[in-house]
Amino acid sequence: MDLDRKDFALLDALQKNASQRLEDLARIVHLSPSSVHERLRRLEAAGIIRNWTVKLDTAALGLGVLAFVGIRSTRPCSELLESLRAIPAIEESHSVAGELSLVLKVRVATTPALLELLDRLRQIDGIEQTETTIVLRTHIDRAPELSAHRSTSSKLSS
Repeated sequence: MDLDRKDFALLDALQKNASQRLEDLARIVHLSPSSVHERLRRLEAAGIIRNWTVKLDTAALGLGVLAFVGIRSTRPCSELLESLRAIPAIEESHSVAGELSLVLKVRVATTPALLELLDRLRQIDGIEQTETTIVLRTHIDRAPELSAHRSTSSKLSS
């Protein structure tokens, strides 16, 4: 799908505040509300907008421990995914190159809960070792910067 400047401006505005009214978005991108609505439907249909969500304060919800867990596995990652998807504390799972097979982003309430999670992971057939890094503070947590990708995208669609 070819994206134009108005698509990028719309996506940028949504990343900053996805609860904006169509009328407000229309003013930002200089289109009619109906045109904005059509673009949003097109971006969703193309899979560029994958879902509409809110960003939560996880610490305020009692999920104060964020960690990254590296996994060494004797089985292909694809064979582990079903077991990993069944664990709600896993927010992200990434296949990686190097000594590790996977890196998981996990979030739990306490360090004892993290220990329980690690024990559960080690019980999955094929996971031979885990390496855990607990996050002490997050300094940068932001959406992708779209302006840096506009020039690349326009070159690709030329």
